[in-house]
Amino acid sequence: MLEFLRNYWEYLIGAAALHVLFAGIFALGLLTFTWRQPPPTLAIQAVLVDPSVLDRAARPQPRDRTQEREQERQRQEAEQRKQQERREAEQRVEQQRQQEQKQREAEQQQRQAEEQQLREKQEAEHKAQVEAERKAQVEAERQRKAEAERQRVAEIERKQKEEAERRKAADDARDKQQRESDLRKQLEEEEGRTQAESAGLLNQYIALIEQKVVRNWNRPPSARAGLECSVRVTQTPDGTVLKVQIDQCNGDEAVRQSIEAAVMRASPLPPPPDPRLFERNLVLIFKPEE
Repeated sequence: MLEFLRNYWEYLIGAAALHVLFAGIFALGLLTFTWRQPPPTLAIQAVLVDPSVLDRAARPQPRDRTQEREQERQRQEAEQRKQQERREAEQRVEQQRQQEQKQREAEQQQRQAEEQQLREKQEAEHKAQVEAERKAQVEAERQRKAEAERQRVAEIERKQKEEAERRKAADDARDKQQRESDLRKQLEEEEGRTQAESAGLLNQYIALIEQKVVRNWNRPPSARAGLECSVRVTQTPDGTVLKVQIDQCNGDEAVRQSIEAAVMRASPLPPPPDPRLFERNLVLIFKPEE
């Protein structure tokens, strides 16, 4: 019963209002009809009647139809007004019901629209959340791969660094051994050279070169007695002369040129009696005998 009242209370109130309206219209019609009735006449009234009048009254009188017709007309008009008012009340009730129905439909449509908007909003938020989670997973995966790549590169660099340090240590050890070996060889060569020089082999080697240069010298007419020139010679290990330069010399230009030509013709120069006495750059004293 309570559920019925909650669901149809609007219709019940409308029906009650319609009944009250009909009751009011009916009461108003009764009041109007009573108000229009002719005033009542006294049942007993003493009058002085003319016999002729009594005689006419005793005879049947024609009925007054005009008043009856007027009353019938008024009754019909009142009935028509009641029906019209009833129809108008019903129309008002129907209009009110339709308005209420439209209002309920509008409210329902609005409620459905709001629910649809809410669902769309929730779906959009859900999609946004899913997309955010997907992006977060993608970013986490990217960072994981980047970290793995960084660690891989770091490991490669570490290994390369260790390999470079190992190679450098090996190279340094080899260089050290080579330096020590070269130093030993240099010391041995210097010691042997010193021994060879002490034995007079260096002077003998220089004398052999000077002698060969003198033998290849074509004395120019301008050469005078007491000629002495310092000559720088650059040679290869096999004695091939690469360069000749006259430093101090008491001869003229023709003498200088003749000495240079003599050194070049003496190429290859004699080898040293001891290989340790070899000098790439030699300083010769060109001093021919008279």
